Amino acid sequence: MKRFAPTLAMMLASLNAQAVPPVAVPQWERHFAFQGVSGTFVLDEPGANRLRAYDEARASERFLPASTFKIANALIGLETGAVVDEHEVFRWDGKPKRFDAWERDHTLASAMADSAVWVFQAIARRVGKPAMGEWLDRLDYGNRDMTGGVDQFWLQGGLRISAQEQVAFLRRLVEGRLPVTARSRRIVRGILVAERCGDAVIRAKTGTAMSGKEGIAWWVGWVERRGEPVAYFALNYRTFEETPRKARFEIGHAILEEAGVIPKAREVCKAA
Repeated sequence: MKRFAPTLAMMLASLNAQAVPPVAVPQWERHFAFQGVSGTFVLDEPGANRLRAYDEARASERFLPASTFKIANALIGLETGAVVDEHEVFRWDGKPKRFDAWERDHTLASAMADSAVWVFQAIARRVGKPAMGEWLDRLDYGNRDMTGGVDQFWLQGGLRISAQEQVAFLRRLVEGRLPVTARSRRIVRGILVAERCGDAVIRAKTGTAMSGKEGIAWWVGWVERRGEPVAYFALNYRTFEETPRKARFEIGHAILEEAGVIPKAREVCKAA
């Protein structure tokens, strides 16, 4: 099957988003140092016409998306009919999984919340390699490399995406500039609620890709206040077996608070 060729408008929009260099914020380094990791944080605030980043070089470097690809995977599954809606049930095969939370039946919504990899692998297999390749092109997702197999390419295969590209992708999703239906956008937005911080809602997804004892950790998403998106963000850092999973949230919350995107009182943040 022929791969979809992105339209000139799509390519120009993508190039434009990546051509604007972020303003460097070196003081954000201390939040990474406090957690004992090195990484990058990109923050896009459309209302203020402001794009900022710590470690601009790393912000443009591509890495495995790992489970952050579930956002695109869910969109593709919905658009192709591989998954009906957020309530469709995927039956657990009864075999041991990496985490207890994965060892049960899941819907698209619960699989996103628990980051149940097997569900999204099943969706990818239903979509199939030709259609998946077309959709990576249509969404202009990272380097679009499917090396490694249709149910592995985002986990340990060839797919790579940068923090800046993650932010641009999320902004296009929310602003309705991706070639997907309003229904698919609404469903994915609804299953991405991570936490509520006062009048702010963080809709986000984590991801971790390990190779031996080290790897890449992600947290990407956007913040809404009073129902309107105010900022898009992407964080990644080099992680190790001993690095606490919560480090990404500690770093992310600290920077979002410092930037005035979420309330400063951390205790007001509650998991959704």
